[in-house]
Amino acid sequence: MSTSADIAIIGGGIAGLSLAAAIGDRASTVVIEAEPELFHHTSSRSAQQMQPTYGPAPVRALTTASIPLVEARAERAGEGIYVPRPLLWLHADEDPAELEHLLATVPGLTPIGADEAVRLLPPLRRDLLVDAAVDLSAVEVDVPLLLAWYRDDARATGTEVVTGARVGAAERTGDVWRLTAGATTVESPIVVNAAGAWVDRVAALLGARPRGLTPKRRTVAVAPPSRPIDPRWPMAADVADRFYFRPRGAAILASALEDVVSEPEDAQPYATVVATVLERVNAATDLGLGAPITTWTGLRTLSPDASPVVGFDGEVDGLYWLAGQGGYGIQTSAALAAVVAADLLGTDHGLGGLDGVLADLSPARF
Repeated sequence: MSTSADIAIIGGGIAGLSLAAAIGDRASTVVIEAEPELFHHTSSRSAQQMQPTYGPAPVRALTTASIPLVEARAERAGEGIYVPRPLLWLHADEDPAELEHLLATVPGLTPIGADEAVRLLPPLRRDLLVDAAVDLSAVEVDVPLLLAWYRDDARATGTEVVTGARVGAAERTGDVWRLTAGATTVESPIVVNAAGAWVDRVAALLGARPRGLTPKRRTVAVAPPSRPIDPRWPMAADVADRFYFRPRGAAILASALEDVVSEPEDAQPYATVVATVLERVNAATDLGLGAPITTWTGLRTLSPDASPVVGFDGEVDGLYWLAGQGGYGIQTSAALAAVVAADLLGTDHGLGGLDGVLADLSPARF
């Protein structure tokens, strides 16, 4: 099969599909996904949060802009997608520097003290807690619904989706890329590299130098508590990056925030890491988490400065990077897709506060 489009997007995760949806009918697009189904890897293995105080500065700005965009899409659909889920930042060490630094550098945080933190989240061990702050703007998001919207919006405006087709060859002749993906050949003047953990490998295939994008493991466990919980409790994160947890129905969703380098792969949980998740949360609370109901591991693909890599390659014609979301793909996707679509189409994205974000994310910085 042979097809052509104005823009070819390699990667059928949230980055690629949100971009196709944002481009809409303003240009023809084709999305090429190596797996048999879309959203197979990290996009479907999310903690399901949008938190404007989580991540480096460009990520926080994109998250702040994404929340109202997703809410507007929910209003058009007549469906709810958010549940209020404030984020508690917990400080459990004698040295207050980490929380003080967070409060000094991250807008939107309110210091509340340890006693108030325990009032908001009763399972916390007060004897271990030194201080706390809260982000009241954070929300829990229905990720399966969000992914379905991106997929459906892209297809409704003519995006062609090719699954089960890994790009194995690429050549540029004149102003056109010719990609061979399984039995499909795609021709397009612009290729967007949105291949998740595989982005540097795809870049090499396209003749571009790698930008130091490294996949790292992050495991989540959903486990039953031994005490009653309120499903409306906030999410809690340790400022020293040792754990986070939040209610998920009648259970607790938690992570030990491991940051272990991995090959690009269909990552699966390690039993030792799952045990660490339970140990850390149980040590900080009286939740008494038992054997997990379910677990999963995703790959957070990180650039050297932990911010995404977005923009034209600058050295290889017609190659555009949309990479390195670093685990923040859900919370940044709506605004980042709008900004990238505008950049590719030469239009105005119309999002206040994001005018300089592409300069901060440019591949040229590496």
